[in-house]
Amino acid sequence: MHGANPKAVLTPEDDGFHSPGDDNPMWSETAWFSFTVPERAIQGYVYPWIRPNQGLLGGGVWVWDASAHQPWDILFWENQYNLPYPEPGDLRDIEFPTGISIRVEEPLQTYRVGYSHPELELDFTFDAIMEPHVLAGDEPKLFAAHVDQPGRVYGRMNLRGEEIPFDCFAIRDRSWGPRVEDSGLRMAYDHGSAADAAFLAFAYPDRDDSPVEMGYLLRDGEAAVLVEGRRRIERPGDWPSRVVIEATDSLGRELEAVGECVNRLSFTNIPWMFNWCSLTRWELDGRVAWGEDQDVWHLDKWRRWIRQRRAEGAGGGSE
Repeated sequence: MHGANPKAVLTPEDDGFHSPGDDNPMWSETAWFSFTVPERAIQGYVYPWIRPNQGLLGGGVWVWDASAHQPWDILFWENQYNLPYPEPGDLRDIEFPTGISIRVEEPLQTYRVGYSHPELELDFTFDAIMEPHVLAGDEPKLFAAHVDQPGRVYGRMNLRGEEIPFDCFAIRDRSWGPRVEDSGLRMAYDHGSAADAAFLAFAYPDRDDSPVEMGYLLRDGEAAVLVEGRRRIERPGDWPSRVVIEATDSLGRELEAVGECVNRLSFTNIPWMFNWCSLTRWELDGRVAWGEDQDVWHLDKWRRWIRQRRAEGAGGGSE
């Protein structure tokens, strides 16, 4: 069990870019904000990433609901891989050439996020409900440090002329470090957030009994790392539909979160990483929390698994 790294202490400077330190071309810096409109089963991402040693900008913005799950069919999709970006600027107050803007209003706490595109405009605020949960050095192939934080997200979007306000609880994350291709990658990232409760669970489903390896539980105003647990999912087809997380945190508190996926999106975040991302309605501590199930694979590993599954005539099931 990894958990959060107690030696990883964030400062306001961590809202900005970090020095790559060497000429590793795969050094990456990411900033991700999510938002939801639960009554319409809408999920949205704002996700720029930068590879400073290559002078590249990638990522973008995507919004989807239950009507479609492929990038070319969903409500909105704009994702880049290799835009020239020689001068990163200051991530604490920035406007990317893709139209994404981020401004830190209170370090490690409050962020103003915007986006401008002919088909979509976004303007929202993320206000944290918990201190950042920090992982450092646990996944050297994916990041040197990773930050997860739940919060209230409120604002508006204009989607092709339709004004859609939202006021929800969701999550943001940050990472920096070398992001090296891992042919064995198989990871699950489950989270749910409400006004006074939240959880995050990382799992590696190829391992026996799908153990929960790390994460957090926020309850009654107190957050603690998860120290043990398991994840179970059901699939009516290729995609997850129902997820159960059972875990215990370092304070001895038990977590049971039962999630029903209300939409799904399949895409390659980077060319070798395949994702199923599903807006999920969680039953958490007797209340409803909204969040996600992210089911992540190396593309080759997914291809082998799904071809074998289809060859065996598999239908629904669980894992």
